[in-house]
Parts: sequence; structure tokens; C-alpha cells
Amino acid sequence: MSADDLPPDVDTDTGTAGGAEFDDLIALASDLLGVRGAGIAVGRGARARWIAALRMPAATGLEAEFAAVDATAGALHVAALEAGANAAPGSSLAGIALSDHTGQPLGTLCVVGDALPPADTLERGLRRLGRLATRLLERHQLQRRNRIASQIMQADFSAVVVTDDDGRIAFANRAAQRMFGRGARAMRGMPLDVLFPAHLQPDAGIAARFLQSHADASAAAIESVHLRIPGADDTYRTLEAARCSWRLARGQGIALILRDITDRLQQEDRLRRIALFDPLTGLPNRNGLTEALDRLQAGGESRIGLALVDLDHFKAINDTVGHAIGDRVLRRAAARLRRALPAGAIAARLGGDEFALAFSGLDVEQAGVALARALDALARPLLLDGHHVHLEASAGLAMSRRDHDDEALHDLLARADLALYKAKGDGHRQVAVFEPAMRDEVIARRQLDLELRQACARGEFELHYQPQVDLVTGRTVGAEALLRWRHPRRGLLAPVDFIDALAASPAAAEVGGWILRQACADAARWPQVDGCDVAISINLFPVQVNDGRLQAEVDRALNDSGLAPHRLELEITESIALRPDDHAALALAALRARGIGLAFDDFGTGFASLSLLQRFPIDRVKIDRSFVRDMLANRDDAAIVRSIVLISRNLDLRVVAEGVEHDDQAQLLRGLGCHGAQGFLYAPALDAAAFDLWLARHFRNPADAPVATPGITMPGAQVHDHG
Repeated sequence: MSADDLPPDVDTDTGTAGGAEFDDLIALASDLLGVRGAGIAVGRGARARWIAALRMPAATGLEAEFAAVDATAGALHVAALEAGANAAPGSSLAGIALSDHTGQPLGTLCVVGDALPPADTLERGLRRLGRLATRLLERHQLQRRNRIASQIMQADFSAVVVTDDDGRIAFANRAAQRMFGRGARAMRGMPLDVLFPAHLQPDAGIAARFLQSHADASAAAIESVHLRIPGADDTYRTLEAARCSWRLARGQGIALILRDITDRLQQEDRLRRIALFDPLTGLPNRNGLTEALDRLQAGGESRIGLALVDLDHFKAINDTVGHAIGDRVLRRAAARLRRALPAGAIAARLGGDEFALAFSGLDVEQAGVALARALDALARPLLLDGHHVHLEASAGLAMSRRDHDDEALHDLLARADLALYKAKGDGHRQVAVFEPAMRDEVIARRQLDLELRQACARGEFELHYQPQVDLVTGRTVGAEALLRWRHPRRGLLAPVDFIDALAASPAAAEVGGWILRQACADAARWPQVDGCDVAISINLFPVQVNDGRLQAEVDRALNDSGLAPHRLELEITESIALRPDDHAALALAALRARGIGLAFDDFGTGFASLSLLQRFPIDRVKIDRSFVRDMLANRDDAAIVRSIVLISRNLDLRVVAEGVEHDDQAQLLRGLGCHGAQGFLYAPALDAAAFDLWLARHFRNPADAPVATPGITMPGAQVHDHG
């Protein structure tokens, strides 16, 4: 029977490729049972459709009958049909439900006739024919599944290789053929291990067990592995392999589902290197160091030492020879650190010019020796493109605590950082080992910084003035403005208690601007002394020179106060003068050109050299009190003072000595040619009101100048410092 013999609504695409076998079966049913028509339907209720029909009514409209057949659970169902399309008057329909060996419904076998056979004959015949129909339907379902499986196995997204009983390849889909560069014929019968050479595998034993056809318990437990196959140019590619076993009555084997993950792994490796390694030096970065320390801790290492190493003055290298050579310096430094470390130690770059060194299994003395060796290796001179580079470094070392196996690694880093801060505070090329007191110092600094910000907001700062006296005439020629902090709980604080913290605080710029304005406003009210103006000297914070706003702040202070520019002197320190760029020098030169004086404070106490006196437009040099204090008893200090005065006079610079406390000191300084002095011999730092009184009581004759002597207390002079 052809499809033309079926009703118009019959769907012949059953997915089981119904055809001649079903046509023969329903023809046989019609002949054996002597009925007019027969048919096989699949689906239930309204979804039922004929897959083979001989003179049967349309499936549409028979929903109730199909449902009734299903409801009989395998018993014979007989019903009279209403006259209609393909159903003669008085026709009857009989049918039985078909199900597979598991009891799942497959369809319905039906016959139609004007006079059906007796019920027992009809049921017996339908059951026999139903068993044939069931086997046909099951076979066609299996064929359908096989076609679906075949199409899936030939899909391109995964390579599939199936082995036979002997472990040889029985099937390889197109994706597998492309993956291995072999045709289906070439692969058929090939031993499986030929595709996966043992010498390429990450673990040859696991790979061998995974690939064996007769899987034992150990092989069956391996759900998936990474296998390697040869690639181009003596490389290899990595496959993600999953396996499943097949087993029939005769024979068994495995099927491998393979996916090439080489590119993914390479991308993951690139991302991992970006995440864990410094691209410039190849050393682990902060994340990589943390991971390495985690591994040490997880491995049971009870003693870990961590040193943070910071290159001293590295910015000067970048600024003078360029960032390209600076990068090469960092690479060389990294290589030197790596070579100098003992076995098992780790070198990392945390960023900029900061490195970290991790030691395991060493005590603090041994770690200190290893660290010293690494710093010595760094200190060897470098010659790069004709540039001689000298590296020095400071380091802070922290050791893990024996009684804290679960110590957080970020705490170890924090303690090493505190030690590094201490080392850099002690000077250059220093090493410090963490001590608990360092954490207390940091807490105190943070508290002090908070209080300084509050002091700025609340107006707790005030200015005191220490007179500067001409050593020849005894006349007060100026005063240095000195900052004081009237602390709400601790009282009036001198600069030694807070000035370094303030200089490093974000509040420094605001306080520095206020000092300029307030000192200029006070000085503008001072009367002349013996017909001469009294100058005001103001110390600058580094941030005032570096942020580019100094000229505008000076202009504002002078304009608001009306103070003449020649009465203002700005004092700079080594921290400003030693900047490698010319920004500070240019800014100060512009102010000097407008008549504002410049002084170099604390000259001779640090690294400042005579070249700075030529680089900056200096008017005066101030000799630090540490030399003045002992110059009468210490020949070296006396020689330093004499040299500073001689050099300054040769450069046409005026000289002021700080910390003058005794008349013998003043006499010696006068004899050396020093121009001026300030110190307790004349007066301590005085508040604004007391300094006004000082000026009012001033006499021209040096012998009659008011001197702060025991028993005489100047108003506002409660705080004694050397200015």
C-alpha cells in the first residue's frame, strides 16, 4: 500500500520509517480476520496518527476510541462507528494496545469491518499480530535512535572514537578524523594507544588505564583525563577526554569523547601569568607571592620569613637616565635578588621599586644573613648604555610566629611593611626586623594624623616668633615664625612633637598656607627698629613647593597683609633642595626675582652639598644648632662652623647661627664673621604679644639688648625651644 491509499491526515513520518513491513502486516490482519480494513496507529488521544492503514477511517475523530483502547490495558476493545468518511453504516472497530517489554505504550493495532469475527477469535488474532507489530515498532525505534546517535556522533563539536572487543578503533567520527589527521579507513583497526603516545602523557600510568577496553575498577573510577597528542613542529596538543563503556552479549569496548582544549589552556596560562607574575621582571607579583606563601603554609612550614626590599632613590634613576633604562635596572635587580637567594626562597616584585623575599625553614638570624647577601648583590654597580648606576636598598624583615600556625599572611606582609618603614626612617641602606613596638608607633602616627587634621579644622595652631639679632649691632633684624600646637589635652606643643607628622600629612598644604598668611599679617604690624624694617622668616613644607601653588599663596599673603616683599624670607630644607627635578628651584627663583629672600635651613646636617648653594638663589645660610652647641669644646664642630661661614661669605651669602645660648658662642661667631644669631641667649620663641613687647624694649647697644636670663620671664615664653 502506498501513501496515496492513506487518509489525507495520515502522517507517514513516524520516525520509525514505517513502510513495507507495516503494509504487509495490516494486509495480513485484514486477510486473516476477514475484515474490511486494518491499521496501526502511534500516539495517544488527539495526537494519535496512522503509520499504516488499509481502508481505515481518518485518525482525526477517533480520539475517544484510541483513548478507550489505551484504557483497556491490553484487553480487546470493540465499538460501533458512526457512518462517515471511510466508515460504512453499521461498521465496527476493534483494537488492542501495543506496549514494549517495559510496559511503555507504543501504539494501537485496529481493524474495521461490517461483521467482526467472534470475540475470542478476534482477540487471539489481534494479539498474535500485535506481537509482530510490537517487534516492528521496537526495531524501528531502535533504528531511529541509531540514526539520531549517528548524526550526533558525526557532529563537529566533539570527536568520538569507539573501540571494539580487542581495543582497536571501530569507529571515528569526522571530528576525530580531522583531530588526528587520519581518514576513517586508516583509523579503523588501529590500537588506541597509537593515537596517544605514552611519552607525551602527563601521567602515562593513568592514561594507560583510562584507555584500556576492559575497564577494571581503577580505570572505571577515572571519569575524565587530559590526554596529549602530537602537534605541529614537535609540539603537542591537549585533549579533554571522557569515556563510557559499552557492553553487549558478545563483546565490550569503550567510547571516547574528545575535545581539544589546547587554546583554552594556553589562554588560561596567559591569564594566570598576568594575574600572578610581573610582566617586567618575570617574578611573582603580590598575588603570586600570596599564593606561594599559602603553599608553604599549607605544606606545614612552621617558620616563614618575609622581607620587603625598597630601592633607595630609584625615582632619581628614572628622572636622570630615563624610564627605559630604569626598567632595565629593575630587571637586573630582580635577577640579582633571585640568584642571591638560598634554595627554596622566593623573590617577588610588588610594584614600582619594591620587592619581597620569602624564606622558609630559617630562623631570624639565618634569614638576616640571607637578606644581607641579597642586598650586597644589589649594591654592585651597574653599567647600562654608558650610564653608571649604583643601587642601594632598605629592607624590613618579619618572621611568622611559631604559636600561630593559622596566622593570616596579610598580617605577615603588614609586619614586614612596618619594619621597612622603620628601616627607611633610619636612613638609607638600612635593615630593620619587626618588633611589636613598631605597630604601636604606627597606631600613634595614625592617631596623631587624625588629631592634626582636627587641629587644622579647629584652628588650634598658633605662631611664635624667635628674634634674629645682628651680631655686630645687636639690633633685632628679623624673626623666625615657629609653629605651635595648643593641644586641647596636652597643652602647648613644640614642633618636635608633631612637625614631621604634619609635613607628611595632607593637612600640611593648608597649614603652610595659613602660616604664610598669619606671619605676614603679624609682621606687617611690626614697627621699624632703629629705622630699619624687621623681616619675617617662614619655613616651607615640601608640599608647598611641589604642588605648584607657592607663588599664588605668597602673592595672596603679601596682598592681604600689605607686607613688602623684601621683608619676607622663605626657608627651605634639604628635603626640598634634593629633589632631582628643577621644579622647586624654578619656583623659588621666580619669588627671589621679586625681592623675596631665601634661606637654607640646617645646612651641613645632611647630604646637602655646596652645589645646591649655586643651584638655588640663596641669600642666607643657617648653621644648625647642633654645630653651634659644641663648637667651643669640639674642634670638629668649630671647623665645620668656620668652613660654612668662610664658604658662605665667599659666595656673598649671609650667615645666621641657630641655638646660640652663651655669650662666648656669640663672641666666637662674631669673630668668624657670622652675620646673625638666634637662640636662648637673646630670647626663646615668643607668642605674638610677647614679641611685640620685645620689639618695644629693644635697644641699639648690643650690651643693653634684652637677654633672657634666669629670673626674667618674657611674657608668652612658657615653651622653651631653640627655634
